[in-house]
Amino acid sequence: MDLGTTFSLSKDYYFERYAWKTALIPHFSPPSDLEMVVVIPAFKESQLSLTVHSLLACSEVACRVILLIVINAPEQSSLDDLNLNQRAYEEIKQIKDTDQITIQVVNIGLPQKKAGVGLARKIGLDEAARWFKKLNHSGILVCFDGDCRCNDTYLAAIYNAYKNQNLNAGILAYEHPLDLESGIIPYELGLRYYTDGLRYSGYPSVHQTLGSCITINSDHYCKHGGMNTKKAGEDFYFLNKIVRKPGFAEINEALVYPAARISDRVPFGTGRALIGYKADKENILSNYNPLIFEDIKIFMTSLPEIIQGQSPNLPAAIQKFLNAVDFYQKIDRLLKNSRNLTSFYKQFYDWFDYFMILKMIHFSRDLFHTNIPLEAGLSHLNENYWKIASFNTLTLQDQLIKIRALNRLGQTSL
Repeated sequence: MDLGTTFSLSKDYYFERYAWKTALIPHFSPPSDLEMVVVIPAFKESQLSLTVHSLLACSEVACRVILLIVINAPEQSSLDDLNLNQRAYEEIKQIKDTDQITIQVVNIGLPQKKAGVGLARKIGLDEAARWFKKLNHSGILVCFDGDCRCNDTYLAAIYNAYKNQNLNAGILAYEHPLDLESGIIPYELGLRYYTDGLRYSGYPSVHQTLGSCITINSDHYCKHGGMNTKKAGEDFYFLNKIVRKPGFAEINEALVYPAARISDRVPFGTGRALIGYKADKENILSNYNPLIFEDIKIFMTSLPEIIQGQSPNLPAAIQKFLNAVDFYQKIDRLLKNSRNLTSFYKQFYDWFDYFMILKMIHFSRDLFHTNIPLEAGLSHLNENYWKIASFNTLTLQDQLIKIRALNRLGQTSL
């Protein structure tokens, strides 16, 4: 399958101005039939080979795939960390390619100031995009992590989605292992509660932001400025750029299994949350008050009236936040600069993006609606959105299983 157009000036501009300047594997010539590159940043991953074998075990792989593994460490890492990386590198070098999947692995040091998963992911994605530029056609870039596994149709599902749906980018499904002791079940429930709470509110283009679940066409990647170099949250900021662009979709047949393990490598995320769970279970067992999502729902419903210059009766938390961000002045400027409503809404959501809606939620939480027990929030959302029968009698694990099923089907209720 030829995934698209010859490279354009915008791509050249990306490599001139924004891409990682040094080729990762300078003398490598990518195969002419290459169509997909899975980029795996890895730091202190003692079981990295299991991740690679999970991908190699994928069935029905209908295209040429390279697994690009970027083993990395900050320049000032401890000897133990560097030795662990070196052992992982040597293990990966021993793994044999398959007919359709080949492995490229490097072990590099990163500048201390910028070292982190964002930079490592960017270096790998830039390298893969550079390969497709050499080949004069676009291809599929896939983000994965060194502690993840996948289902056996993972690669085929991604390939088929691009082939059949004319995608530019997408987000894959995820499921953490159902470990009753670690806190991962309430943690994942909290993630899904947040995204589905926003879906219930009517806020558009809502998707989970996990770095190991992102895929994007290489042309699209360059066009929208590539990956950032943040030490954590790189996935949030990257998806915030592309989720509302044309050709974005969920690929629920491709399933990622992220690890449920304690980790201090990044300042927030799964590993940090599980550290917090061990220290203070109540912290992970509380979440946003559902009244916040109810308030946002009123705001989203009232938005057309606001655009028409009317003054609907908004909840106090919403009104105070809008005043704090000079919302009405911004609306006036956007309306003046918009040719039509379609143009207005595009510009509006470029401004009122994932980051802005999160600011609104935190503003409401801090000043109006304090966190409540997770189970109470889940119960409220089920009553109004999921509508799962006998929900409150289910264990947290069974609640999660039911919600996962809805999310995979793209449904709001069973």
